Amino acid sequence: MIGGGNDRLFGIMCDKLSKPEWKTDPKFKTNNVRVENRKELESLIEKVTRTKKTKEWLAIFEGSGMPYAAINDVKDTLEHEHEQARGMVTEVQHPACGPMKLVSPPVKFSENQPSIRSPPPMLGQHTEEVLAELLGMEESTIKDLKEAGVVA
Repeated sequence: MIGGGNDRLFGIMCDKLSKPEWKTDPKFKTNNVRVENRKELESLIEKVTRTKKTKEWLAIFEGSGMPYAAINDVKDTLEHEHEQARGMVTEVQHPACGPMKLVSPPVKFSENQPSIRSPPPMLGQHTEEVLAELLGMEESTIKDLKEAGVVA
């Protein structure tokens, strides 16, 4: 993700993308005309950014003063060094699925550390408990709902 959202930042982006000619192109010279020609500009930017890996672009934009960041997929996010350092990933043993990684509670306190207490439930694992104990439904009603496919 790169943020060339004003004329100055757009100039930095053009230089870092090795496209300084975009700065003087009448279709891109000012923010208002960039907005009018957004689809074309986005296509040109994508064409250039596809020529390198994300880590290469991060190195190119480093120290430029322009906002930029990698957009991580789930795997990259779970393995990111910052997330690891904050303890944001907890591995739990699921009775049916085996080991699985879960996102830990994001809020951290100095004296009390919230944690994951159990693996995620299987589909329908708590249906009867919720319907009977919390909603007061009769066993026959729950059975009818299950047979009709309304609940699992």
